Amino acid sequence: MKKIILIILLIASFGVCAQSFGEYSIEHEFHQVGVFNPQWEIDHVLNPVKYEHLTGYFRDELAGVIFSAVEQKRVKIYNERKREISLDSVINNIIAFEKEHFNITVGKDSIFSYIKKYVSAYQFEEFVDYNYKNVSISKKIKAYCPYLVRYKAFNGEKNDSVQLPLFWIFPEDGNIENDVERFYIYDTVLSLHELKYPVQMPFASSLFSKIKNGEVKAFKINGEEFPTKKDIDNLFFIENNFVVYDEDTGVEVSQKSYSDIVPEDIIAIRIGENWSINPNTLEIFKSVQYYLPLYKYDEEHFSQLGVRIYNKSQK
Repeated sequence: MKKIILIILLIASFGVCAQSFGEYSIEHEFHQVGVFNPQWEIDHVLNPVKYEHLTGYFRDELAGVIFSAVEQKRVKIYNERKREISLDSVINNIIAFEKEHFNITVGKDSIFSYIKKYVSAYQFEEFVDYNYKNVSISKKIKAYCPYLVRYKAFNGEKNDSVQLPLFWIFPEDGNIENDVERFYIYDTVLSLHELKYPVQMPFASSLFSKIKNGEVKAFKINGEEFPTKKDIDNLFFIENNFVVYDEDTGVEVSQKSYSDIVPEDIIAIRIGENWSINPNTLEIFKSVQYYLPLYKYDEEHFSQLGVRIYNKSQK
C-alpha cells in the first residue's frame, strides 16, 4: 500500500513540475546595458537602436548612490570572479585609464566626483523569468558592474569609445537592513535581449497564439491601440518588392510577394523597464513595463514585429 501511495505522489509531483515548466522558464543571463545616449545629449534625438537611455540627472544620481556606499565601505566590492578587491585598486585603475587614453591626471580625492557623469553602462548578471502562460517577463538581479565609458567621438562607430569595468556588486552578500526607501529611476531603459534555446520557441509560439486569438492585447509600438483586428493580422506578413524583366516587352516590371512571419523568426525582444536601487544594500530592482518582439531581416539589424506588449498589470 505504501508503495502505491509513493508512486501516486511521484506521478503527481512530476505532473506539477511538467505544468510549471510549461508556464515559465527562468534563464540565467548576462546583459550589458548602456545608459548614455550621445544623440539625446547633443541633438535631443533619442536613438534606442544603439544606445539605451537615462537622462543626465538619473544617470548621475544612480552612480552617486553606488559610489557613496562604496566609498564609505558599507558594501564590499569584487572582481568578476567574485574575489574581493580594495577601493585603492579601483582608484588606481581609474587614474591609469584616464592618463593612458586622455592624458588627464586625476587626484585620488576627487576621482569619484570626476567620473560620476561618465558611468554610462552596466553589466548585469540576472535571472529572467519568461512566463509562457501570460507572456510576461520579470527579472531578478544577482550582480552588476558599473562601467566608465569615455567617448572619443560621437560618430556611431564601434571604436568611438573606451570602457573600463569598475567593480562588481553582489547585493545578496550584504547584512544591512533592507527597510529603506529606494531611489527610483523614472526614465524607461530600453534593453535588448536575444532569445535563445530553450526560451525562444515556446515563448514566441505562445506570444503569436495569444495575439492572434485576442488573449493578449497588442498595441502599436508607440503604445496606441490598433484600429481593427485585421491591422494586427497584417503584421504577421512581410511584403517583398522586387523587379522582374519582361523579355517580351523589354520592360522592367515591379512585383510583390508575401511571406509569413513565424515564431522562430522572433529571435530578440527590446524590453522597456524602470529601475530602482536600495541605497544601503545597493540592490538594483528592474520593473519590466513592456517589450517589443524583433525579428532579424539582415546580418546587422533587427526589425520590429510592430507590436508593443505590456507586461502583466501594466496596462
